Amino acid sequence: MDRRRWQDHAAFIVGIWLIAAPWALGSFSPDSVPLGAAAWNFLVCGVAVAILCATALASYRLWEEWVNLLIGIWLIASPWMLHDVEKRPFVWNALICGILLVVLGISALYGTKPSERR
Repeated sequence: MDRRRWQDHAAFIVGIWLIAAPWALGSFSPDSVPLGAAAWNFLVCGVAVAILCATALASYRLWEEWVNLLIGIWLIASPWMLHDVEKRPFVWNALICGILLVVLGISALYGTKPSERR
């Protein structure tokens, strides 16, 4: 039985974007190190989401969806928690990626059959 879900593929793409976001949004030093709390937040969250989704594609577990959901909630709150609301591109990126992860997580959890829940 193939338990891989399209939500894991989509969340993996969001994770890869989050990894690339500090460079795409221009928040890096001359040695290509991310600058600022928001840039590091995107990098760490992106790595976590990408690893979780790659793991979910190899062997599906329900807790991975819950962790992605929590990371999405953190991303939505992070601009205010990290006091980075003056950087509009970072705020919008955090909100959009966070909402996508929350929607994908809820969709995957809602679509799980009771026999698959562990």
